[in-house]
Parts: sequence; C-alpha cells; structure tokens
Amino acid sequence: MGHTGETPDVAIVGGGICGLTTALALEQRGLEPTVYEAASEYRPVGAGILLQTNALLVFDHLGVVDRIRTEGVPLEDSQIRSPSGRVLKRFDLEGVERNDFGYGFVAIHRANLLRILLDELNTEVETGMACTAVTDADTPTVRFADGTRVHPDVLVGADGIDSAVRDAVAPDVELQAMDGIVYRAIATLELPEQYRALGFEIWGEGTYTGGAPLDSDRFYWFATAPERLAADTTDPRETTSALRDHFATFPDPIPSVVESLDENDVIVTELEDVPPLERWYRGSVVLAGDAAHGMLPFAGQGAAQAIEDALALAHSIDAHADRSAAFATYESERKPRADRIRSESERLGRLGTMQSSIGCRARNLAFELLPDALFRRVRRRRVSDTWLPEAAIEEHDASTRAAPD
Repeated sequence: MGHTGETPDVAIVGGGICGLTTALALEQRGLEPTVYEAASEYRPVGAGILLQTNALLVFDHLGVVDRIRTEGVPLEDSQIRSPSGRVLKRFDLEGVERNDFGYGFVAIHRANLLRILLDELNTEVETGMACTAVTDADTPTVRFADGTRVHPDVLVGADGIDSAVRDAVAPDVELQAMDGIVYRAIATLELPEQYRALGFEIWGEGTYTGGAPLDSDRFYWFATAPERLAADTTDPRETTSALRDHFATFPDPIPSVVESLDENDVIVTELEDVPPLERWYRGSVVLAGDAAHGMLPFAGQGAAQAIEDALALAHSIDAHADRSAAFATYESERKPRADRIRSESERLGRLGTMQSSIGCRARNLAFELLPDALFRRVRRRRVSDTWLPEAAIEEHDASTRAAPD
C-alpha cells in the first residue's frame, strides 16, 4: 500500500546502520527523509560486523545484498569452540541458512556497509549534527549542539544505545551494566587458508572471544574479559600488551590475531544494554535499533534487529496515513521479537562470561551434547521470523521452493 495524504516530513536522528537503512527503505517508498548524524564525517574507522541471515534477507528486499556480499566475506561456516580448540558446534550454514533461505552469514567492515548504504541513498546526510534534546513528542522540536532546531512531522530516533531522542519517549532510562569489558579491533595479518571464510567463537573461562575474516589479510576480532586487563587504561600500549598475555594460550588463530593488533585500533567498551522499554513511540517520535533495544553482543543480533526495525518502520509509515496507527503497528510487529532476542543475548552473556572453571566445563559439555536437530530448529525459527512485507515473504518462499537442491 502506498502512503496516503500529504507526504510527511521525516527526520532521522542517527546516521548509522539503522538510520541509513531506514532512510533507504523510506526512499524506496517515495518519501524524502532527512538524516542527521553526530559525527563530522564518515571515516573508515570502527570494527567489523557479522551480518546474519535475517539481516541479509532485509538487504535482499532493499536491493543491496549483492554488493554487501561482494564487499564482505560470505562465510563458509561458523563454529563454537572450547579453549582447547575442540569444536563444540558447527553451524553448517550450507545445510540450514543457505539451503532454506538463500543466504548464510557475511562478515564486513562496518565502514564499508555504511558506504554502501550512503551510495544507495538520494538524500544527503547532514553530518556534525549531534542531537542534544527533543521537546514535545506530539509536535517535536529537535535541538542540535550547534544551535540548529528542526520541527519534523515524524521523528525517528536511531541514535544508538545512548540515544538523546529516547528521553522524549521513555525518560530517565538507565542502561543496565553486566560485569565485563568488550574489546574490538580489526587485525591485519596473513590468515591461514582454513580461516579465510570461517567465523568462530571460543567460550573460555570469564572470556568469550572470536571473530571473522573481512578479506584475505584482515580479521575482525572481539573479546570480553571480566575486567579491564591493563592496569593503566589510558595507555593503549599497555592494553595491547595485556591482551597478548591474556590470549597467548588460546587456540589458533587468536594468538597471532592479537599479536598483530595495532595499539591505536583497539576499541574498549562496557557491557551494557537497554532495559525493556514499555513503549517505542510517543506522539510523533518513534525509536528504532539500539535506541529502542540496545542489546549485549552475545547473540550477534544487535545490527540485524536494527535492520529489521528499519524496514518494518518504513513500511508502517508508508502504509498508514495515521501516525499513531503506523507506530502502533510497527511496535506490535517488532517489539516482542527484539525483546526476546535481547533477553537471549543477556542469557548467553551470563553463560559466555561465566568465571567458574567447573561451570565453564559443564557449559561447554552441555552445548557440545545439544542435539544438532534442535540447534538447527532454533536457527530456522530465528530466520523464519524475520520481519518482511508479506508479499516479499511469499515471493521468497516461492523462489526457495523453485531453487535446485
């Protein structure tokens, strides 16, 4: 259904993956959103991202999946391993995700994904626009740090886990912290052949680490630790030195990956998430992505859920002339799934960061003994529940049935 009545003036605060995907989905429905990004420019910095199948189905619908697959690395497989290197579970992406849905997982540099989305957009993103406050959710005024004010008909808060827009919908939300620190970086090294299309996680004692290749000589690495490993947290050299010591005995290729880290490229963040919100919208203001449901990284679904939000929200804004009906439909279609996956990420986080050696051995053994059929069924359900417009689901089902075995 096309949008009816006057075309609303839509402002999107936040020009990350969620904001740009929302803008692209709106443009494809004939709207002309304006995106406001706090950063002064898009630079090739940051870490990698592993796009799971549900994210790729949305990008397929938006017509950008082929370019993402070309610029990223489609993984041949993904594994969960023990600290001794024993494989606890193989994902068998060929047998489940690719066979049933057409796509496995793709690892890509976050900056490359943003560039692809920017290239697809007609609108110019206004950079250097840090939102400081939103007043009156019914007829919102957005204030920016440089003194600019805008008065859109619809305001989308896609400004991340520390969202300023969120206060207009759910005031005084305090992020929830889990004990632990996240380290992320892109390592430059010549990867052995067997790791050039393999993603993996290693579940250790108090530490969860892994990553995926971004090309033949770059690897996206992440790890958690119970506390900051360096005594002097202001010195990046101390951080990389402490990381090398900590991961020296982990299975390949982790020691060589950590050894090759550039001390200035390690991103260090707390483990935090957004508590479940009662609502995702108020008046003319609606939240998407991490602003609505910022989650811990353990299910690998933070970006994917934001990408699903983007398509569902754009579709609802287009399909309903009445703003409240559009937002209520979007919230009812997306909130239960996002909240469920957010809770799953939290449970996995407690398992992944467990500090008892006996508990960790029991956890790894239990996961190794988990029936493969159950593991596959859970993953199929995850992808089957991807939010897509109904016509797109029917079209995809037909093409999957027609595909050769």
